[in-house]
Amino acid sequence: MQVEKELKVRLMAEMEAEIERLLEEAGDRGTVTLSEIERAVGEAGQRIEQRLIERLVAEAVEEQEQERVNCPTCGGKLRYKGRKRRWVATSRGEVKIERGYFYCETCRKGVFPPG
Repeated sequence: MQVEKELKVRLMAEMEAEIERLLEEAGDRGTVTLSEIERAVGEAGQRIEQRLIERLVAEAVEEQEQERVNCPTCGGKLRYKGRKRRWVATSRGEVKIERGYFYCETCRKGVFPPG
């Protein structure tokens, strides 16, 4: 429960910063056009969506890494090899995540949770 609260606080802070950025970019509301407002809000929405996906995936990956000790292919013990950043395709576009890389000496395969 505490982890979820901390995640919520971090996400809310990021969203507040994005909203402040949006309002600064809007400039003088008396001269801005509807098209400019739509563009700015759309871009902000995409940035918010991407950050939410990245953070939630990162949390899920971290939980799965802590649980994973055996190879999903052969059941052998996995060896932690460090963290790597990757772009991952989602149904909402690509997101950058950092996740642990594990290696199975038995079947000689690498594993990037969650799969």
